[in-house]
Amino acid sequence: MLRQQYKSLMRRFFSREIRKYRIQWKLTQEQLSERLCMAPRSYADLERGISDCSGLTVILFLVLLKDEEALRLIQEVRKELKGAGRHDAA
Repeated sequence: MLRQQYKSLMRRFFSREIRKYRIQWKLTQEQLSERLCMAPRSYADLERGISDCSGLTVILFLVLLKDEEALRLIQEVRKELKGAGRHDAA
């Protein structure tokens, strides 16, 4: 049950963050999907929070970020988990 809660929380978080960066970078969904080595439809589902991202997608996304952005993203994940009362995971 707890695993499902983590997945749901991370799905919403990653969906929001990846969309924010795509807009900031002025990329289309198709362009970012290509950089993340995934099908455009899969990317669209990811951005809408319909599907989870794979570990590979997370790593490829982190590689696209500047070092300070990647660190900020990790810190934000930690904050989300703590804010949701999941102290054991952070």
